[in-house]
Amino acid sequence: MFFNHKNLDENPKQPTNQYFYYGGNYPGESSEPFYHSGITDYVLRVSVSTHIGKVRGNHEDNFYLEGLYMNDIFRNDFSASYTIRRADGMSFAVFDGMGGAAYGEVASEIAVQTLRKYEKRLKQANGTRMLDQLIAAYTTEANNAICDMLAEKHCLVGGTTFSMLYFLGDAVKLYYLGDSRIYRWTPDGITRLTRDHTVANQKVDAAIYTEEEAKNSPDQHRLTLFVGSDRKKVGLNADSRPPIPLEFGNKFILCTDGLTNMCSDEEIHELISQNFFNEAAVLVQAALQHGGSDNVTCVVLEVLPSTSAEDSE
Repeated sequence: MFFNHKNLDENPKQPTNQYFYYGGNYPGESSEPFYHSGITDYVLRVSVSTHIGKVRGNHEDNFYLEGLYMNDIFRNDFSASYTIRRADGMSFAVFDGMGGAAYGEVASEIAVQTLRKYEKRLKQANGTRMLDQLIAAYTTEANNAICDMLAEKHCLVGGTTFSMLYFLGDAVKLYYLGDSRIYRWTPDGITRLTRDHTVANQKVDAAIYTEEEAKNSPDQHRLTLFVGSDRKKVGLNADSRPPIPLEFGNKFILCTDGLTNMCSDEEIHELISQNFFNEAAVLVQAALQHGGSDNVTCVVLEVLPSTSAEDSE
């Protein structure tokens, strides 16, 4: 939730459990006022699931959960659930490789391994400005490495999507390229926090398509931005948005289009609302039940009071 300057007094009163700050509370933030929840102690429940699907011959998806990532031992079918006591400075991401043969698989692997190189620096990021610079450096390095790989293999098409959540104090910052999505779930509904980088969405913006026409168009799967798309090597910046405050009970869903092509936003909200133990695995199974036409990978992150973890032990 973000506010215009006109909605705030110079010295606004702070209602109970709500804190209004001007930027600068984290070094490097902008001067725009925005809302912080004030949450300082929480538990993050993490569930992850990935599956090769029912049609594809190889698995081009990948994920990164602050050091945990896909490997050949559990590449085609894997799920897990665990909890973390605070996640400040941690990164969680999904990737959807493309390019045919094994090249998409290699592209997403390169993106993951490059992100691992940035793990320590990301943990030490001092504010949103430094974080933005680190992610720009990361996407550029990963992009160049993928472009070099494709050139070596004489492949004209290839790359990977990238969607990431970074936990910063009592907020999260998200970055994305491509059509792997990030949602925020609340009991009241589900909100898509990313916008697909597709030709279809460009045509919606240009009033060529309606939203409904875009969903049923082949342009829906034609990406305009992804890691590996910039062969000029002049830099590749991920799309982003201002920090989003953490709230107890909120859930963040990161997923490749193997889920969103099979399940509507409404179905995703309904399944998440049932509070299954491994919610990511439930979403993946739903995609498989609907046909599983693509690789599918999901990560669900739930913010809980610290007493919740103690009660469940």
